[in-house]
Parts: sequence; C-alpha cells; structure tokens
Amino acid sequence: MNDATVKFGPDQPSRTSIVVAALRAFGAREPDESVRNPDWLAERLLTPEDLELIREHPISGSLNDEYEKGRQKQAVSGMSNLMLVRTRFVDEYLRRAVADGAAQLVILGAGFDTRAYRFHDLFKDRTVIEVDYRSTQELKKRRLESALGLIPPSVRFAEIDFRRDKLQDVLASAGYRSSEKTFFIWEGVSMYLEEAAVRETLRTIAGNAARGSSLVLDFAEQAMLDLLGKFPNLSQHDYTTKWGEPWIFGVPDNEEQKFFRECGFEVIEVLTCFGRDAAKRYLTRADGRRFGSVRGNPPSRRTFTTTLRVIWIFLTRRSKWYALAALKVP
Repeated sequence: MNDATVKFGPDQPSRTSIVVAALRAFGAREPDESVRNPDWLAERLLTPEDLELIREHPISGSLNDEYEKGRQKQAVSGMSNLMLVRTRFVDEYLRRAVADGAAQLVILGAGFDTRAYRFHDLFKDRTVIEVDYRSTQELKKRRLESALGLIPPSVRFAEIDFRRDKLQDVLASAGYRSSEKTFFIWEGVSMYLEEAAVRETLRTIAGNAARGSSLVLDFAEQAMLDLLGKFPNLSQHDYTTKWGEPWIFGVPDNEEQKFFRECGFEVIEVLTCFGRDAAKRYLTRADGRRFGSVRGNPPSRRTFTTTLRVIWIFLTRRSKWYALAALKVP
C-alpha cells in the first residue's frame, strides 16, 4: 500500500506521536546530562513495527545507528533538540504544579507521553488521566504493558476525538474532579485542530478547573501556517500533511496573550522555541557550548531558492512562529 494512503484514523495510530517519541528516545542517548532529553522511557515503548510506520522520517533509521552518526543528520539533530526544549519546559512546570498542590494530572492528546510513569513517585497518590484518540491509546497501552509489566493504578485512559467529543463529558467519565487543583498538558495537538475546537477546549479547561490549576501547551502562530501553505514542498508536509495530520491552526501573530486571556487564562510564560532564551535555557552544554539549533533539513541545490525565501520570511515577519505557553486558571 502507498504510505500516502495510510491516514490517521480509527485503525491507524498517530504517526506524528510515534515520531515525537522516537525523537525523545534519540535525545535521551546524549552523554551530556545538561542537554540530554529526560525521557528515558520513550525508547522502551517503541518497537520495530512502530518505527516501520514512520520509515519515511529520518529518525526511524537513526535509532538503529550510533548516536553521533544520527546527530550528523540535521533533520534528526534539529528536531530532537526541539523535543528537548519541549520536554524540559513541560517537565519543569509539572514539578512546579505538584509542589504547588496539584492533585491531578490531565494529559490531553497524550500520545506516547511518559510523564505518568517517569514521575510515578510524584503521582502514585494522585490521579492521572490520559486523553487521546482510541487507535493511538490502544497501541500505547500495549507498549506500556510490555515495557512496564503493569500500568500504574493511578492512571486512567479516556478516549476522545477533539473535533466531536465534549472534553467535559470525557473527563467526567474518567473520574476528573473539578474541585481539585489540576495540571493539564496539551502538547502537540492544538495546531492540528480548527480554531473553534482549540478555543472550546481551552474554555472548557478554564471553566471546569479549580482556581490555581495550570496548563502547558505548545502552539503555532499564523505565520507558520501561512509558511506551510505557501511552500507545499517543505519537508514538514511529508511527516504531517501526507500522513493525514496537517497543521491547520495558528494563534494570531504576537497576540497569544490576548488569545489565551479570551479563553479564560492568565499567561505565566511564553517561550519561543526558535529564540535565544530557549537555546540558553535548554541547548547549552555543561561547558557552556551551544548544543545545536532546532532547524530541520539543510538546503539542497534543488531547494536553495525556496530556502532563501523561507529564511527571508522568518527574518522579516514578526511572529513567534512556534512556541510554548504556561497558563494559569485565575
């Protein structure tokens, strides 16, 4: 079967979620702890069958190579660096939320997220609810049982289609308690949804969470969506659009504060993934050297003109492009 015809759906898990797990697994092999991805469990959840599903992506082969050889591929090193930034940012806010009294963890679009298991000691007496599409969730449960032997009793799984199902109903059926302070993670989802679904999800969280609850998510801005629309041959389309998982929503450029306030949140922090602050915070080795960038494939002769146009747009359009946000229910 042509891979382009195999789309995300009832019998097909999200291939982008497998790519993300593979990139975290690759980053966890880094010898320098200061720039190592902390997701030590990701690799244990991936099988050769899973990697075969994403064989078009360079990370699939790189997990079978020596680590340094894999890092020579910019598509691998750049994207694994991006996952390092994402993973550590979310992990930091998770620890803060627990220290601040969060009694529940809700992971929306959980994919192969491993925080309920990596931070098991933090959550053994707290409720963890993983929310995701059924096909992805069923695959993950099989991988967890194989890797861990037993899924912790504190973890509950709830099926959802963000385009159709009411999040409030899904959470209620999973035992969510709106009276308890909760930490929400919504990683790698918002850009795949229509704006109405994004706003509804955010308003549902803000309107049904105890005061002081918090949410961390990643998001694209409109400039990124415009760029993808303008250049249909960008490599990102090979691993999103052609897999039936296109990016379709971006927050208006530099209006994320207004957008999130309209949805009921107080903005604690916004971190641009391509910015200097992210590099200084997460991509600096123990000896002070830069670990690398979050760029993808380098230009080739065939795409050199396109690459120059993309760079020019990045330099001249004012946008955060792709960023992380920490929000709080006021």
